[in-house]
Amino acid sequence: MTAAFVSESTSRVRVGSSATLLKGRPPALTDLYRKLDAAVRDFGEVEVVARDRYALFRTTRIFADLTVTRDALRVVVHLGRKVSAPCFIKTGPSGSRVSHVVLVRTADDLRTIMPFLREAFDLAVRDKS
Repeated sequence: MTAAFVSESTSRVRVGSSATLLKGRPPALTDLYRKLDAAVRDFGEVEVVARDRYALFRTTRIFADLTVTRDALRVVVHLGRKVSAPCFIKTGPSGSRVSHVVLVRTADDLRTIMPFLREAFDLAVRDKS
């Protein structure tokens, strides 16, 4: 069963459960996910769709997706440009966007990608029609 709720105080919709996403994961990964989730929530109106070990972050368009692996959060950030930064292990076209893959293992890794996540969010908001 999929649960959905709207929190008016945070302008946020969540479909699915982060508990399922994080079940049996190391505490360090759980903490990183919660920090990422809270930071993205502060951007504005975001819908989070979580299922099994995957999560999508979207406005009306997906701006990031995440897979929980054994030892990292594999985050894909969808930007309107290609970025050459050491944190990205892979980049490639995805429709009109460029997908950037990063493995987040530490709080420093998360801080490094936050500006890119914000840029992707802002781009998705501008594309709302």
